[in-house]
Order: sequence, then C-alpha cells, then structure tokens
Amino acid sequence: MDAGTNDGTISSAVFVTATEPEPRKYGKPVVIGGILDHLCDRLGPENVHLVLIGRADIQRPDVRYQRHVLSKPGTVEQATSVLANVVLPPRFRPAGFGQNAGERGGGRYRHPLQEAVLHSPALGTRIFAKVQEIEADLEIWDTVRMGQYVLERGETARDRSALWPTSAPAGHQVKRRILYADDLFSERYDAMLKETGGSGNPGGEFAKLLPGPAKKLLANPRVHRPLLRLERDLVAASETRQPEYFDGTYLISPEETARLQSKVPGANIGTLPPLLREPSNSHPRHYTGAPEFTFIGGFDYAPNRDGLDWFLTECREAVQQVLPNAVINVVGPGTDAGLPSGEAWKGQVRFLGWVDDLDTVLNSSAALLSPLRTGSGVKIKVLEALARALPVVGTPAGVQGIEGNETSGLLVGQTPQDLAAAMLKATDPIRNQQLSAAARTAWDTKYSPSVVRRRYDDIFGLARAIPPETRPIQLPRL
Repeated sequence: MDAGTNDGTISSAVFVTATEPEPRKYGKPVVIGGILDHLCDRLGPENVHLVLIGRADIQRPDVRYQRHVLSKPGTVEQATSVLANVVLPPRFRPAGFGQNAGERGGGRYRHPLQEAVLHSPALGTRIFAKVQEIEADLEIWDTVRMGQYVLERGETARDRSALWPTSAPAGHQVKRRILYADDLFSERYDAMLKETGGSGNPGGEFAKLLPGPAKKLLANPRVHRPLLRLERDLVAASETRQPEYFDGTYLISPEETARLQSKVPGANIGTLPPLLREPSNSHPRHYTGAPEFTFIGGFDYAPNRDGLDWFLTECREAVQQVLPNAVINVVGPGTDAGLPSGEAWKGQVRFLGWVDDLDTVLNSSAALLSPLRTGSGVKIKVLEALARALPVVGTPAGVQGIEGNETSGLLVGQTPQDLAAAMLKATDPIRNQQLSAAARTAWDTKYSPSVVRRRYDDIFGLARAIPPETRPIQLPRL
C-alpha cells in the first residue's frame, strides 16, 4: 500500500501549481482540470482548493473549486534566483528558504532553470502559509517546479509516516502528499539534443513564466543548445531527488514510470492517466475511403512544429508515391500561419488554425497523424482519437505512452516509407473499420472515464463507492 493513509478518510484537497488550468486547450491544463473535476465530484467543490502561482491582476474564468492566486516572483527576483541557483556553484548559494534543512533537504544543490525561475524564499513562505491555512488532507504538488518547496522543508514521506499524527502543529497533519511529476523532462531534453540541429528550446511550457528578455535569449541556438544539456542534467537530478519527500510520485506515461522506478528503488512511483471526457455524439464517424489525414497540435509547442515540418519535408515523396491525392489537415493554435515545407504539397496541406468543430474534420479522416520526433508523456490528442474510434498513424514518439500497436488502433512507423505504408493501410475501408474498433476498445478498457476514475480514487486515497459511469455516447462497433 502507498505511504501515508489510504483509508478513504480524505475530505479535502489542495493542488499547488504554476500552470493555468483554464482554458483547457492543450495537454497540461486538460490533465490538471481532470484531476480537479474528479476531486470536486468526490469531495465537493467547497473542499477542493487550487493554489495558483501566477499573475493576480488578470481576469480568470469562474471555476467550481476554490482558487487562491499567489504572485510569481518578479523579474529581478527571477534573475537573482537563476544566478544563485543555476549559474553559481552550490557552495555560493545565498541563505534562504530551506537552508535549515541542510544537505538532506536539498539546502545546497544546483537547481534546473525551471525550478530557479520559481524559487523564492518569500514565495515558499507564502505557499506553505496558504496550504497550512487550507488544512487539506490531500496535497498535490505539480512537477519538480513546485515539489522543490516540499523538498526544502526537509521532511521526507518516511518522516511524516513515523511521526503521524503526533507531529501535527496546531492539530493538523496532511494525510497524503503527492507529486504529480507529469513527464520526465530530462528525457524530453535528451531527445531534443539527439535530433539533428537540436532545435528544442529548453524553456518549453514553463517559458511562459520567464520575463521577455530571457525568452529572447533562449531563442538563440548558441544559447539554448548548451543550456539544454545543462537543464537535462539538472532536471534528471531533481527527478530522482524529490520522490523521497512524497507519499507517491506519478507520471502520465507507463514507460517513464518504469524508468523512474528503476532509478529510485524503494520510492512509491506510479502512473496517473489523464481523465478525459467522452466526445459528444454530434457527428458519428463514418469513413468512406478518402486519403485524408489530420494533424492536431499548436505551433507554440516546439515538438509539434518540428514533427510536422519533418513529415512535410522528408515524407512527401514516399507518401505521394502511394497516395498521390493525400490531403493533410493541420489543426491547432497558430497553425493557420502555415509552414514553408507545406508549399511543395501544392494545396494538399490545409493549415486550418483553431477549429470549433473538430469532429467534422476528424470524422472524414482516415487517421490522426502524429509524426513527432521528440516529446514525452502521453499525447492527449492520441487518446481523444481513440475515444472517437479514429485510427492513429504516428512515429514512436508520436504515440508514446499508449499501450499496444494495431491492437490499439495504432499504425506506427519510424521512416518516411514506414509512415507512407501505414497511411495507405489506413485508407483501406475494411482495415480502417478493424482499426477503428480496436481504437475504441483500447479507450473503453484502458482510458475511459470510469477506468481512470477508479485509478484516481486509489492514488488519492478516496475509498468511496463509484457510481455507474453515465456516457454521453456509445460509438458504433465497426
């Protein structure tokens, strides 16, 4: 059984994050939103709290849960933290939050950039003051960026378990403290470095937290490639350092879970799949054999742009040899700007930008196209394709974290010729029906809301009876 209590007595929860969970237009907010929805359903919205590190001066949409916004460090404080925690050797790190914890609590070590931009003694004090004010039974800390504050208190999960409940100040002690690690960012950066040209920006999703000058600096290849190597190594150290301080550490990908388990034996490390909604039944899928495919992914995420650009450049000849009339729909924020590599397709690549009715585009497609070369975790868009009984043609990186191959509706290829052959196979109506049925079966048995909700109850210690899942749709078995 997991460390901490798992007896179903959890009655309140707090989620600590620097990621805006609304609106849910891409992977990370979708995952966080699903966790918060489940907690609200189980505990009641009044007992679910979000501590959000972000701007306090912007308008946010109304939400079910209780939201508490704490201002992120200012530009000067961020620059000072990066200098002290990334650039300077650890022995020169100035005294501050967590120093009393000493070496065991992480008082002296070099932080990765994504931790350093959020590392602030004042912010750490405010976070724990708010968490202690809420007095939740369950705490969920989002990635190593937030987990660093738990580590610096110097109290491991084993310490809390041995002292529970006598150590509780003012009569309260958290029952479960979870680290949602998301992806192994170190592996994502390593994959970027191995790609020709190494175009990956080490800022990634957390670059939104950086001041403007820092974002411009990271865009310079002479800067971001050596920084990418440093960030890979520092993040890898954090990924293996932090699990000791939590009752459970959870990643979204089963493969990454297994790899982290091998690096941190004895820690409680598991998989937390995303909780997605069933698609609506407004446009049931009926494929008629057209050589049409759809790529989904915003161009603000470097692996999306890189993967599509590689496909349009390197795979055009192989694809057009077997499917001369192939059409590629490109959907996602920023995609309406297009790519120069699409011009050689002579109108067969449609850069659609954001579309309100995704079902209309997907239902006429032979398959979702996911030719990513880098990335980590589970691709939400692939799971959503399975839910729609839509086959997927992709590279290994493009379908990472999804179990099975054709038995899950996936046609996986590494080379341009492999992907072209997979696309041709997907256009055969009979084979497409078989793949469609396999995709929906994979969703039903591994990723549907009823399956994931049971997993969440186990992870979070919510030992309550689960009501029957009410599904908006039942897609036809093809």
